[in-house]
Amino acid sequence: MKTVNAIQKSFSILPDKAQVTDGLDGYDLRKAIATEILGHEASIKENGSMPFFKEAYVKARLETVGVSTDGMDFAKALTTTLSTYAAGTLPVLIPVYVDPEIVDLTRRATPLVELIPRVTNYGKTADYNQITVIQTAQMLAEDAAITEQNDTYVRRSIPIKYIYSSGRVTGQMFAASKQYLSSGGYVDALSLEVKNKTLALKRLEEAEILLGDSVTDWTEPVNSVVVTAVNSFDGLWQLITNTNAAGYGGNAAYSTDISAAANTPISIGAIRTAIRLCRTRGGEPSLMVSDYRTYDNIKALIQDQLRYISTSTIAWGITTVSFEGIPIIASRFLSVTAATGAAATPATASSIFVLDTNVIEMRVLQDVSYEELAKTNDSIKFMLKGYECLIVKAPQFNQIIRGIA
Repeated sequence: MKTVNAIQKSFSILPDKAQVTDGLDGYDLRKAIATEILGHEASIKENGSMPFFKEAYVKARLETVGVSTDGMDFAKALTTTLSTYAAGTLPVLIPVYVDPEIVDLTRRATPLVELIPRVTNYGKTADYNQITVIQTAQMLAEDAAITEQNDTYVRRSIPIKYIYSSGRVTGQMFAASKQYLSSGGYVDALSLEVKNKTLALKRLEEAEILLGDSVTDWTEPVNSVVVTAVNSFDGLWQLITNTNAAGYGGNAAYSTDISAAANTPISIGAIRTAIRLCRTRGGEPSLMVSDYRTYDNIKALIQDQLRYISTSTIAWGITTVSFEGIPIIASRFLSVTAATGAAATPATASSIFVLDTNVIEMRVLQDVSYEELAKTNDSIKFMLKGYECLIVKAPQFNQIIRGIA
């Protein structure tokens, strides 16, 4: 036995004929010896039970003189492996202390929801006029007849669409989780559920701003859920580049497919060309949006070729890289896949949106609001809803680079 051998060794170190105990004089070195060997403080209060160091010492002394300790009932020391659960992972006497912070592993920033102007809208359609042709003035001779020039106007009308997010919390969940959730700053289960459903709604809104399609069913990138086209509003990709049945003024000429040029990577020249196309058509680009892979490549190009990295501070104190005075932000809602063939879209391959935000608006009939639904059982059911659509008053003021290798 290891303890016996240790005590025997301790006794053998003492000088010959050294007195270890004297009951009459109250002299006893055994506790000190046990403390030294077993690493326990001799001042532990016994409280009616034999402390561990004393139990071990008594057993050791009995065994050294040939007395068997089999069958003797000694109090067992509590350890972290005593009386474990069936899974063998945790002792029953040790409670679980769960961190009150709940980490969102699905986190995705939604900057365009806030960066694009939100404008109130009356009625179920967002209507606006465009001047498509302003006739040239005339150079005439003295006292010549004057003929008026007729300019051309076009009315655009985009329907408002409806976005919803719904949740439910049972009374039992509400009561049982309140203490834990309140310690993490969530107030209660209802407030946590409302927060999560708000995030879900804003993430879908961000995806619609970029990729929404009112003609063909499309897939949102967060959970790869197919969104029904008839219930969606068109996003920037459709409004700028697609002359679809909706007829909102987009044109394929307002996108540059560099995947058709032998899978070309992004270049400083391609970005400058896109900016120039916007400006020559009347736009003033104020923001560029790309996927994260292209964003990193742009930073590398700027540093390698221009030898400096310029930064800009945009709304909400966001500091980001800028190119020729235009801030660039990255979106987690755009594909980071390198293009491998022609006809790639922002949903399938890397891209850059060069935007004139002065002509882009989120028209809002009703902003996001909370509403509790009918109570039919022991739970609280609610919905968040918003009525809105995106408009681009001048698609030609923008340009999209797509199919980036």
